[in-house]
Amino acid sequence: MRRLALTIILRLGRYAVLPVVALACVMLAVWLMAMDRYTVATLATAPIVFSIFTAAVAVAIGLLLLPTPKHRSFEASEETAPGLWAAWKELDHGFVRSNRSLRIDTNFNASISEVSRYAGLFGRQITMIVGLPLLIILDERAVRAVIAHEVAHARLRHTSGSINLSDFIAASENVLFYADPNHTITGRIARALLRSMLEWLEREYRTLSRENELYADLGAAEQVGRAEMARALILMEACGTRLTDLIYAPTGERGAGRHPCTPPAFRARLEPARGHQGA
Repeated sequence: MRRLALTIILRLGRYAVLPVVALACVMLAVWLMAMDRYTVATLATAPIVFSIFTAAVAVAIGLLLLPTPKHRSFEASEETAPGLWAAWKELDHGFVRSNRSLRIDTNFNASISEVSRYAGLFGRQITMIVGLPLLIILDERAVRAVIAHEVAHARLRHTSGSINLSDFIAASENVLFYADPNHTITGRIARALLRSMLEWLEREYRTLSRENELYADLGAAEQVGRAEMARALILMEACGTRLTDLIYAPTGERGAGRHPCTPPAFRARLEPARGHQGA
């Protein structure tokens, strides 16, 4: 059952909630049809049926319709970052400018993501994010290898699998952001429904991310050469460790690391509120 749920989420992302809503609607329809023949039994099960149906609809609305927090990164055009765009075009043989965007953020990292609007019915938008510290510290050869690594993610369709999983996790976290479990009834219901599932999905996402990173390294090595890829990996790890020791750890900031993972920010919202003990 879990494998089936994971397969659906990998394919549909946040839209994987729609089959759940469909099942809830079928259950409600069966309950309504049984009302005439089994009146007492249906009235007795009414609280359960309506609770399941309203919870499924509420979670679906939260996953699909709540606004997503905006990017805090800077969008770089071909005029502001010609070198990065040139390397992307060179390494990505399926490059189409109309569905590509490049952003610069403050992390010592790079990532690539894919957004399929309305379950992929209206095409997809691929966004590559490159950290400004990475551009400052690494040389041109290493940056080119990093871009090849991200292009390999897109070519191997990691953006349509792990990104859909990440999208579902982020959308669920978004529900808990707007409906705080510590202050709203809706948030408490959502936490009860999502808690165990999100913890399981995060484990699956981390496992999938590690596998994808290794395959992307191999794909990038075919593009730029094994020696260049190995050099870039060593520089990334060494510089990232040094940045963590000198800057991120002393200041409590996060930003170094080669393996991008969805931050487990939802853990704080999934944990029950701890009551203050008075004297």
